[in-house]
Amino acid sequence: MSVCRLIAADVPLPEWMPSQKYPLEINVDTGTIYDGGADDNFFLHSFPYTEDYTGRAYGVSLEWNYTDGRAQQITNYIRDALEETNTVELWSVWLMDYYEFEERPYIHRKTVSIQDLAIEHIKEIDQAEIWNIPDKRYPDRPSFYCLTVT
Repeated sequence: MSVCRLIAADVPLPEWMPSQKYPLEINVDTGTIYDGGADDNFFLHSFPYTEDYTGRAYGVSLEWNYTDGRAQQITNYIRDALEETNTVELWSVWLMDYYEFEERPYIHRKTVSIQDLAIEHIKEIDQAEIWNIPDKRYPDRPSFYCLTVT
């Protein structure tokens, strides 16, 4: 299983891919990734399990290495989506097949208007700690994060 960042809405969301191929260099020794740093170097792929995680009917998963420029592109993407619907959600979740009641995720929620949406909000979701043990009685519960943009 792994972390998934996704954008969810009640209307279909378009997929996105970079305008060109960019380099990808992974240095296992230093734990670094270099991908050219271009602002449009990220992917949004249709995510068929959106409703299982968010309750929204449509979604795209976000594949990227965070940069401020890319976060600005995501704010523009959300702004465009809001022309078709009242709310769009940006989520950070742990992909799970199924969970028992005691293992359900702890959900952190925040709401901002599109006028107040800043790249810091996107960065906060991107860097959210999924396994931060929010509940001492249930230490195996992940945290999910949802930023609702209106």
